[in-house]
Amino acid sequence: MPNGGVILLGIDEADGAFTVTGVRDVASIESGLVSMAREAVVPSPQIVTQSLAVGDEQVVVAQVVPLRVADRPARVEGRAYLRQADGDYMMQEHELRMLEVAKLHADEQVGYDAQPARGRGEDELVPELVDQFVASARERDSRLRGRTASEILRRTSVITADGEPTVAGLYALGDFPQGHFPSLTVTAAVQLPGGEGGPRNRNLEDFTGPIPVLLESLMQWVRRNVDTVRRYRSDGNMEAVAELPLSAVRELLSNALVHRDLGPNTLGVGKGIHVRLTPRALFIQSPGGLRGVGLAQLESEEHAQAAVNQRLYQITKKLTTTDGSAIIEGEGGGIREVFRACQERGLPRPQLIDSGVQFKALLWRPTRDGTPAGAVDDAPRSTQEGGLVLVSSAPTRHEPLVLRALVERGPCSLRDLVGATGLNAGQLRYALARPLGEGLVVMNGGQGSRSTTYRVAMKPSL
Repeated sequence: MPNGGVILLGIDEADGAFTVTGVRDVASIESGLVSMAREAVVPSPQIVTQSLAVGDEQVVVAQVVPLRVADRPARVEGRAYLRQADGDYMMQEHELRMLEVAKLHADEQVGYDAQPARGRGEDELVPELVDQFVASARERDSRLRGRTASEILRRTSVITADGEPTVAGLYALGDFPQGHFPSLTVTAAVQLPGGEGGPRNRNLEDFTGPIPVLLESLMQWVRRNVDTVRRYRSDGNMEAVAELPLSAVRELLSNALVHRDLGPNTLGVGKGIHVRLTPRALFIQSPGGLRGVGLAQLESEEHAQAAVNQRLYQITKKLTTTDGSAIIEGEGGGIREVFRACQERGLPRPQLIDSGVQFKALLWRPTRDGTPAGAVDDAPRSTQEGGLVLVSSAPTRHEPLVLRALVERGPCSLRDLVGATGLNAGQLRYALARPLGEGLVVMNGGQGSRSTTYRVAMKPSL
């Protein structure tokens, strides 16, 4: 991970619960961890350790200092891995190439957005968007005020000297940029918390067009699919509003559109932007990681601004959607406004995840009575008697099968679940971990006890 990470030793995670077990010999644990990192990982990261007393137990906290860009990736037995969700996955070739490109960016910015869209012409740009952009460029920059439209388009890298649109120009102002770059298509869907064999998504849509159209279409999709909640205004009257602050959604969507990677290892291999509405969150995933700014800077109160695509960024600063709202403000404070908007609504702090090869933003939905918003209404019916089946925010392969067994049979011991599902004890514990952690399943009894049973927190009605 670009920002390193933290390892905790002396904490046991079982069945979704965390227990402080402590370590017996702090010194040997710390030296062993540092020794393992130096001997097994190449190049080896710096490990900074400290011990903390938690009650009567000692816990070791190990901070893994991130490697320099030029030293990435670290490898174990010659293999590089990517951390995703709760697993480690061997990096694919295109992801490794993205890291090589990142090394170039550390010394010299590679302007993929300035590359020409070969075989395309100025006639593929939307006239209304071109007029809007040219007028805004003249208004904002005195050096462009007396220029012709064609001169402005060339000097701002919308088109090349040969009259071909650049990647940035076609993406921001083109009528159908997805015809030349299919990866610029954005997909959105509502993910259903269903079991195996049932429908996985609804309202799945592909969005095409230039950035202003994409942003407006995506916002309309979000408005149609999120729930509404009722709240009191400052004047004491009640109003119905979207469950998520739409200003925050818009900021995250515009950032994904403008700052996505446009290099050959994403645009050329089919890596696009994905928007998903799950029972727990709205998440927006875009190809490519942060450049020139760290995640901590982005989330801080300091001014943090670094454009991944400099020319595209400057073009979109001069564009608006049909309601007159700017595509992107360009002041570097949008992420802080996302956090503030969610805080004002009483929502959990949004989560930003930068893996170096993709960026993911999550807006957490409000909950009702401990149940994820929309989960009951969206859940498909079980193929057997027993009603609806809820799943966690990131269900594992066997989770729907296990939860269906609990819904149909009621409280079950681990042994009961083995007989009901055909899974072994290890598979069952793994499938139950996230539902236990998210409160969908309750464990009655102690860890390791044969009398311990599991039950769903609430059985949804038909």
